[in-house]
Amino acid sequence: MFSKRIVIVLCFFVMMIFPVSASMVSFLVVETGIPHTANAGDYAFLWEGGLMGAFFDAGHIVSNSPVLRIENPPTASIQRGEIPREALIDFDEALEGGADFFVIAMIEFISLEGRVIPRDVFVQIFNTSTRSLIFVEKFPAGSGASPRDEFLNAQDAGKIIAAQLR
Repeated sequence: MFSKRIVIVLCFFVMMIFPVSASMVSFLVVETGIPHTANAGDYAFLWEGGLMGAFFDAGHIVSNSPVLRIENPPTASIQRGEIPREALIDFDEALEGGADFFVIAMIEFISLEGRVIPRDVFVQIFNTSTRSLIFVEKFPAGSGASPRDEFLNAQDAGKIIAAQLR
């Protein structure tokens, strides 16, 4: 009985010496290049789930905003490394919720033969306290043969992105 107490005390002591810290990351997926009435399928949710899962697996606390749709990509703010005007409300909510980082994944769609097809996913990471852009990367989209393949592609991209926050 005495040895069990010592083991428990030692475990508690080790946890106090090596504190575990996790960043809180908020996600916003934005569909661009398609009208509000177009059907983009579940593609945004596949990327949202894949990215969030990769960050969660890396030890981060994750949250998300509802998927946002913008007909025209906010190219001017992207080129300046700023948070797009349409995403400012979600950014402010993430900041108020205690998020350390805000991730925007913009899925660019194109119209082809009456269907909308994803072309690229443009990912930006912002530090919420400084509003500064800390990471930018473009990933190919729509290359998976099935929804499961797309989800795995999103998870692989998420692992690359999550590694930037270590």
